[in-house]
This record gives sequence, C-alpha cells and structure tokens, in this order.
Amino acid sequence: MPSASACPRCAAAWDGAARFCTACGQSMFGAQAPAPQPQYYAYACSTCGGGGATLAADKVYCPTCRWLRPLGPGYDMPVDAFMWRLDADAMNTLRGIGPLNSAAHSLSETVGRPWFEAAVNGIRLSEQQMPDIFALAIRAARIVGLTHLPEIYISGEHMWDAVTMGSQTSSFIAIGSVLTNFRGDDLLYLLGREMGHAKAGHALWNTVVNLLAGRQPGNRSLMGDGMLSFLNPAKLIESGINAPLMAWQRHSAITADRAGLLCVGDIAVARRVTLQWTLHSFPLAQRINAEAWKVQEDAADDQTVATSEFAMTSTPYAARRLKLAREFAESAEFSGWRRVIEHWAPRAGTEAKPVAAAPAQPKGPPPAETERLMCIACKSPMRVPKADLAGPGPVNVRCPNPACGKVIKITPKQPKPPRPDQASE
Repeated sequence: MPSASACPRCAAAWDGAARFCTACGQSMFGAQAPAPQPQYYAYACSTCGGGGATLAADKVYCPTCRWLRPLGPGYDMPVDAFMWRLDADAMNTLRGIGPLNSAAHSLSETVGRPWFEAAVNGIRLSEQQMPDIFALAIRAARIVGLTHLPEIYISGEHMWDAVTMGSQTSSFIAIGSVLTNFRGDDLLYLLGREMGHAKAGHALWNTVVNLLAGRQPGNRSLMGDGMLSFLNPAKLIESGINAPLMAWQRHSAITADRAGLLCVGDIAVARRVTLQWTLHSFPLAQRINAEAWKVQEDAADDQTVATSEFAMTSTPYAARRLKLAREFAESAEFSGWRRVIEHWAPRAGTEAKPVAAAPAQPKGPPPAETERLMCIACKSPMRVPKADLAGPGPVNVRCPNPACGKVIKITPKQPKPPRPDQASE
C-alpha cells in the first residue's frame, strides 16, 4: 500500500511539496474530477463518422462535428496538468452554493449561451475565415487535450477582452478585435488561455458571472460604488454573491495562464502578452525594463496588494499572476509536459524569417539588336540579328517553327544613295 510520501496512483516517491506526481501526473492535494468535455453531436458525424473514424489521416479537424485529432496516439492532457489548486477550491465553493449552482445549470443552456453567443456580433472563424488564427486555435485546443473545438468569434464589442462562455457541455470563445494584432506565439498563448478555460469547465461560471453582473468590459469590483454602497442591504446581499464569483474569476485566470504557457513553452511570451494586455498598449510594453519588473513581481505577495486585489478587481494583478506563471514554468510538471508536447507537436517557426536576397548575377553583354521578320510559308515570327543583315550578300534563315523549318533566302535591302540635292558638299 502506498505510503503517505508516495503517489496514491503509482506509488512513486513524493517530496511532500509538489502538487502533482512527476511520474504519472496525479494531483497530490486531492484529485479533481475532470471537467465534462464539450459534446456537440450525439450521432455519427456524416463527415468523419464520429470520433474521426473516416477522416483522412492528414486531417486533424472535422468541420462538421468539430472533432479534434489528439496530438498523438493516447495523448490526453488532464486538467490537473494546469489547474490552479485555488481555482478548483473556488469552483467547489460555487458548486456548494445550492441555489446558485442550480440556477447556473438551468440558465446556462436555456438562456445564457444562446443569448450571449447571439450577442457576440462578430465574425465566426473557420478554415476559410481568417485561417491563420483558426489554425493556431486548433493547435492550442489539441495541446490542452480538447476533444472538440469550441466556436470562435472575433468581436468588436469589447475589443481588449477575451472570454469563454457556455455550459457544462458546450462552449464558445469571443476574442476582442484588438487582440488579433498579436501574432505567432503571442496569439497562440492568448488562444491557449481560452482553450484552458474551456477544458477546465470555466465556461459555465463565466456565463453565470455575465448573467448576474451583465456583460461588462474589464474588471468588476466590490468597491465599484464606493463604501457607502454597503449601507444598502441589497448591496450587502449582492456582494455576498459577487465575492465568491470574483475570487473564482481571479483564480481561473491563473489556470488559464498556465494552459497558455504550456502551449507556447516560453515565460517571456506570457510576460510580454500579459503586460501588453494589462496596459492596453502594444508599444508601451516594449519600453519596460525587464529586471526592474521582476523585482516588482517578487514583491507581489505583499499583504496590502493581496487585500486590494480581493476588494478591487476580478482579475489578478499582473505582477502576482506573472510571478505565479514564472514559478509554474520552473516546475518539474511543466518541463515534463513540454517534453511530451514537443515530441508530438514540434514547434514550427511562427515568425517570418527574412528571405536572403539572391546573389547578384554578373552583367553580360547587352542583347543584340534584332530585325523582326515573318516566315513566308507558315507566317511564324522570326528575329534575325541586324548584324547578320548588314553584309551586301543574301542570308539564309531557317523558320524556327518545327512544323515548318523552311529555309528562306533574305537579301538585305541596300540603302538608297542620296539624291544630288541632299548630298553633302
């Protein structure tokens, strides 16, 4: 029987600190039930036969049922690979609020998803619509282990936002139009975050948040109406519901950051995208001193900062979330999963490489001047160097048409002598 210092699944040694077994990936702080995977079609798909049964081997996506081929045989990334422990605890808290949990499940399917998806007011991506972004979305979804691809929209309603909404069994993603300015690994990180939301079962609770608070850009705050609002009994009840939802939103962002980081494998990408996203500026992030920022990251656990974050925002402050992302990137679990991902899906260059200019060719002699003629037999055009026609005698020229090949005798026309009145004196 495994000891207290061993993995309960495979009995591998455990140091008491790692949150996941480095041998089999088992959560060491209580296994979380995997989030239900989206099921778009319960019948056999007419295109792939269901589960990609009849899909060509070189195809990784079915456009009819949105089935995704795993990265490799038997590949499956469990949600525990990137789930932030406090995120799982917060969702358990939400599920424990009976009336809220019941309302969430009943409204998300009947009202939430249809309503919000119809209100996206954007462009739905496909293999024909913005195929470059769509291909990155497929890659991100396959890395995090989704079995079906959520619908993805580009929306101009909330240009700096990205959100995953839906129910326990289906979800969709809306990406703000400004965020499409990210390219390559930067955009892959952003899409990987949203696929992580879908994999972790966040779509349901994101829908609940938007149903209760309305579709609002940016952060929500318990102090949004000032401290005097707490004198209102209705506000006290509202804050009692908002507080656990906001806590979950903050923790869910850490889970999503980890999913995006697994997709790109580079903490520098996560830092760059997070800062540009937080500052709502692409050029300003380029001026940040990296070393000075890391000092700010290290101080992000200050109690005052934590208290402010609890009361003032539904999104974790950038310094704290990047510190947590950096710690995850340095963990054995992250390194292990990146080796698996790299094995099945080697990284391709996502930035265009400069094309080397062709070496200059030495200049040859200028082309000879030619006289344009026509074959008298087949009417094919012929070009004869003028120098060959400069002599006094006739010149034999063969027609270049293989079907003709007639040899024509051409007598150069001699220039007329000048008239007496034009002769030079």
